Amino acid sequence: MTPQRTARWVLLVSLLGICFLNFVAIRQVYLSYPDAGMGVLLGTANAPEQYRVGVEWIAFWAARHLSVEKQYCFAVMDAVCLLGAGFVLLRVLERTEVYRQSRVAVQWFGSAAFVGLVEFYLMWLWTPQRAETLPTALLVALTLWLWQVERGSLGRRCGVIAGLLGVALAQSLVRADVAFFLGLGVFLAALTPLGKRLSVPRVLAAVTSLTAMLLAGGVQVYLARVVYPYATYGHVKMWQLRPNLVHGTRWPPFLLFVAPVVWMVVQVVRRRFAEDAAGMVFLVGAVVYACAWVVVGKVDEVRIFLPFALGLAPLAVEMVMVRVDAKAYPRG
Repeated sequence: MTPQRTARWVLLVSLLGICFLNFVAIRQVYLSYPDAGMGVLLGTANAPEQYRVGVEWIAFWAARHLSVEKQYCFAVMDAVCLLGAGFVLLRVLERTEVYRQSRVAVQWFGSAAFVGLVEFYLMWLWTPQRAETLPTALLVALTLWLWQVERGSLGRRCGVIAGLLGVALAQSLVRADVAFFLGLGVFLAALTPLGKRLSVPRVLAAVTSLTAMLLAGGVQVYLARVVYPYATYGHVKMWQLRPNLVHGTRWPPFLLFVAPVVWMVVQVVRRRFAEDAAGMVFLVGAVVYACAWVVVGKVDEVRIFLPFALGLAPLAVEMVMVRVDAKAYPRG
């Protein structure tokens, strides 16, 4: 058994366990609130949930045409997205230069670390449960995978760009904020030497990321101003910086959840690590998003950052592998 094959089997079993627990959680929600999610379909939900209509639309369409309850549609969608995100991210890790050039023993350690880190993040999935969390994780994983693809012919480059814009458009209907900050991270990184080692040339990377940002912003503005102009934030304050600073009980889950990310950032800075261009541009977007999260989001709702944390798992494991085999990867 190779480390890659073993990791796939262990990851499959662990993710199937999460899928079952997620189904139980969804079932409990619909037993308590049979009409859960109908506010989004009817246009009466509060912002920003009202603007995240993509998942609800698909689940409602599937339930109507397949004659099944909507809770089962959500459970199947979450299972597909979770399995897809997990295996795409594992493939992202296996394609990195650090993983490919490591000794077999270090690859075993890296594969185990990846599965363990993914499981750690998924423990926070239900804080609280949201329909868009796992679909967002899949779209984030696909975005990272597309930016990592090796450069090829003109047709391949066009396919990568089309795929990135298609994922950004889909993400705009699920969580436009994630699509915007991912695009922003790539755009900022494309202005540095990192942009030379992405799946498309530097200028095209900047244009593609800027277009993705405009798509996300345009869809959000259209939904907020045209389709659902009366959606409000209700009793929840849009700006959460002061409540986050005042309520100390919000910080323990935040600090526990982001601890691996903070450790990874410290290692990246100390070692001046830049081998993984796709991971680094993703890290830029994640850091900018984390700053916005503290200002406009509740820091104890760590599922907000869950898609970014999962997307950073390959880079975090790379840093673990570098730390374990420090002689093979000297600093700077």
